[in-house]
Amino acid sequence: MFFDLPNEWIAFLVFFSIIMLFIGMAEVARKVLKLSPELSRKFVHVMVGILVSLAPFFLKTSTPVLLLGVLFTILNAIALKKDSFKGMHTTERVSFGTVYFPIAFSLLVLMFWERNVVVFIVAMLILAFSDTAATVVGERINSSRKFILWHDKKSWPGSIAFFITTLLVTVVAFPLYSNLAGAEVLPVLHLIGMSLFVGFVATVGEAVSKRGSDNLTLTLAAALGMDLYLTSLAQGTLLAMIGWFMFSALLGYGAYKMKSLSISGGFGAFLLGVFMFGMGGWDTMLPLIGFFVISSVLSKIADRQSKKDIIATKGSQRDIVQVYANGGFPLIFAIAWYLSDYSLEWLYWAFLASLASATADTWETEIGSFSKGLPFNILNGKRVAKGYSGGISILGTLGGLIGSFVIVSIPLFTGSLSWKPELILLIVLAGFFGSLVDSILGASVQAKFKCVVCGKPTERLSHCHEQTQHESGVLWFDNDWVNVACTLSGGGIFILSYFLYY
Repeated sequence: MFFDLPNEWIAFLVFFSIIMLFIGMAEVARKVLKLSPELSRKFVHVMVGILVSLAPFFLKTSTPVLLLGVLFTILNAIALKKDSFKGMHTTERVSFGTVYFPIAFSLLVLMFWERNVVVFIVAMLILAFSDTAATVVGERINSSRKFILWHDKKSWPGSIAFFITTLLVTVVAFPLYSNLAGAEVLPVLHLIGMSLFVGFVATVGEAVSKRGSDNLTLTLAAALGMDLYLTSLAQGTLLAMIGWFMFSALLGYGAYKMKSLSISGGFGAFLLGVFMFGMGGWDTMLPLIGFFVISSVLSKIADRQSKKDIIATKGSQRDIVQVYANGGFPLIFAIAWYLSDYSLEWLYWAFLASLASATADTWETEIGSFSKGLPFNILNGKRVAKGYSGGISILGTLGGLIGSFVIVSIPLFTGSLSWKPELILLIVLAGFFGSLVDSILGASVQAKFKCVVCGKPTERLSHCHEQTQHESGVLWFDNDWVNVACTLSGGGIFILSYFLYY
């Protein structure tokens, strides 16, 4: 700490007041000086990023800092909804970046305040400077080489500027703040290597975004990338991690060329693979590979013999939303296990249960499509069309149970999971019941539509080249959200059952 204040809540009030001052200055600059909303927004972005990166030098405990992040998440969400403080959040496109910013800050506090405060500081500086550089350069250089990996339009000059700025920020800030924090300084070779690694994963995290979500993804990618590099270096596994980094890129590209993944899905799978292997090694990667490979093959086979794509929102080519709808919570459990220094083994078991739920859900759908009869609604027992969410069949249900067991059997076979029948049964059943939650939500909450041309039920927003009519369910709650709930349920059911049982 630079300053040992008598009361940390005084520092909290000072930080809060200065941030509000920056926001007020941006409003004045926009209204009085006629500064463009984009420039005023970037002013707030950079100044707040610099300010909060200094928090560890004024505050010892994380509670006031975390409260600061939560408070501004709420305030920014309210301001965005009421369209106030336009100097802070006005853009030419719909963006929730001002909400993602404090969320990213809060998550960094939770993960790295005690673990490695230098990682926290440098990641916030990358968010402040690199994201701004990408926007400024991307807007100033008139480039026809625009690209869209997921939703937001990006430019090659902007992404290159982001990468270079991230490289420079890491090379300069990491040794500087390591000295100030009394931490060991990296050798120059590894400092450059870590900066390149962080620059690449953070650039992908920035490019694959939707409506300002890059404020969250680039920050987490940068922080986790730094920590992963440092941990791999300390454990002597750096070459294996770099090797898997390159192999993940090849896997993502190969899946894209084979049309198993869209371009956004390929980049999303690349990041998922890098961090999943880095955080859990083969213990997490082999079950994940088993899920994606077998499920993709089943999807291809089922697509060829059925017409469920008439109903389903998407086909067998998975995009980034589908990748993380199925792999997001397994990754979160794997990261939590890693951040616990592998001391909380139940987090690994929750990872398996979560992934088993995704597998069971996929297998139920794909294997169920081979049933001769129509499936029935899980809630009311009425017959529904094949592929309709909430529909189950005996064959599909059996397939889901087998799929859950297959995922658990992979670490069992490799020795990552000990032969404990009760524990194995608990993980398998948690995964299976998670898929039943998927079916229940699919039958009740998920949005359902009807084609106004052919009259067929569907989950698509358009059908027969016309906008469909909303029939039931929550309009925004689509199959991707159901899959998120499925994987959360699998891990959650396991954790609840495990602690109740043991």
